[in-house]
Amino acid sequence: MQHDDLPSPSEATFKFGAYRFDAGTGQLRSGQKDVRLSPKAAAVLQVLLARPGRPVNKEELFSTVWRGVVVTDHSLTRCIRELRAALGDDPKAPRFIETWHRRGYRFVAPVVTADEAETPSPAGTPDGEVNSIAVLPFADMSADRDQDYLCEGLAEELIGALTHVSGLRVAARSASFQFRGPAVDVRAVGRQLDVAALLEGSVRKAGDRLRIAVQLVDVESGFEKWSRRFDRRLDDVFAVQDEIAQSVATLLRGGNLSRRERQGLHRPETAPNAYEYYLRARQLLHSMKQTDLERSRDLFALALELDGSYAPAWAGLATVHAVLYEWFIASDSDLEHAHHASRKALELSPRLADAHVARGLTLSLSGRYDEARRDFEEAIAINPNLFDAYYYYGRCCFACGEIGRSAELFRKAASVRQEDFQSSLLLEQSLRVLGLEDDSRAARCEGIARAERVLELNPDDGRALALLPTALVEGGDCERALALLQRALDLYPDDPSTLVNSACVYAKLGRKEEALNLLEQVFGRGCGKRHWIERDPDYDILRDDPRFKAMLDRLK
Repeated sequence: MQHDDLPSPSEATFKFGAYRFDAGTGQLRSGQKDVRLSPKAAAVLQVLLARPGRPVNKEELFSTVWRGVVVTDHSLTRCIRELRAALGDDPKAPRFIETWHRRGYRFVAPVVTADEAETPSPAGTPDGEVNSIAVLPFADMSADRDQDYLCEGLAEELIGALTHVSGLRVAARSASFQFRGPAVDVRAVGRQLDVAALLEGSVRKAGDRLRIAVQLVDVESGFEKWSRRFDRRLDDVFAVQDEIAQSVATLLRGGNLSRRERQGLHRPETAPNAYEYYLRARQLLHSMKQTDLERSRDLFALALELDGSYAPAWAGLATVHAVLYEWFIASDSDLEHAHHASRKALELSPRLADAHVARGLTLSLSGRYDEARRDFEEAIAINPNLFDAYYYYGRCCFACGEIGRSAELFRKAASVRQEDFQSSLLLEQSLRVLGLEDDSRAARCEGIARAERVLELNPDDGRALALLPTALVEGGDCERALALLQRALDLYPDDPSTLVNSACVYAKLGRKEEALNLLEQVFGRGCGKRHWIERDPDYDILRDDPRFKAMLDRLK
């Protein structure tokens, strides 16, 4: 099959920062000035620039630059030192060439080649730092329109990368993914999501070739700040992701990125087939349907069969086993698998924040709260903007009775992800347990407002329909609470979150038998977190009931 619509990229000329490198002549220029390089240093630079954002091992550099000649590491080190001197680069805080774990080197700055058009902003650089952004799901422009998993996956990877930038609020997947298609009004979407900038793009896949087009749009003016097109092979997708993330972060922050931020923008790599399974698995991981979670588990396993060293897949596998254990199956086997997978993820990638969150969640489900705290704290140290770290840490603290700490963590989660209603409503619950009525009321009002905004965008959002009624009853709006509860039960009659939260509403309204009948479908089969339930005030009216006591006794 021919793929003439996706041409191979030219590598004749590279632009990065204030520099321009002509691969044909080996000439490096800064503005109008020539920067002198030895032929070997120029050849090393060309190899690194041809694979921006991706580590190049020493063996590849030796075989390419010194083809057929045996040389020592000293020859390569001398070239790297020459390049850093020419570029004014600091090896301890590299802007261009990063040493890669003593195995090779990586070119970390954004690179533009002759065949990849870069459009400058009509408005120039921003007047100060942009502090909020949303990444929309990329549009599928492939002939068969069968790359939805890749379009969502690329956008979600970029969301994850950009959360590492301090002071930058990144809209959650659950919010930004409500807006799809080429007809999206970016200014209207930006206002609805309350962000200053939007990143949108498209993906076109043909065989092993990819064309990815992206643009960063200023919400207020509607102008493009930056745009780029990448024509690459499928196995270069990680380099493209890194380039996009670093270009956007650099533009939004004016180039003032710390070493931690730059490291966070780099995403782990794997084989293309393993990555496909991983993205498909993660797409299903967001579901709270047992069949979807089981399919997600199987897809993560397939990814790991192809690449057993891919830490993000181990972290995803641990998370899906943990969710299945807590809400659906309550199988010791699931908990054991979650422990094995989360340990494996950390062995492979100790600096992967998602791996620490998966480990903390698994430990907290096992009642090993002190150990869980350490992993959640490490995740936060690696990525201070990671919502899941604060959210699951807050749940951990509530379950082990540290209610004041849980309130702090839920408040931080609500600040990191300002469209999230779950953290606000759980903050309300923690404050209510602490007896802080005014603060609790304020958190409840904020949580209700956030959940209502979510339902405006998606009236069938299962989690909002499940949680909002309990807050409405607490606030006295019983009629709307019952209407939403019935809608949730009609749409998601088997969803554990819907069943449990509907039971809490019925309990608050004094309809104990209806509450117990719903809880029997979840707690009755041994699913649920006993330590949490023992501290949750929403169950207080049921605590003396023999049926409720029997259900609680069955929980682990």
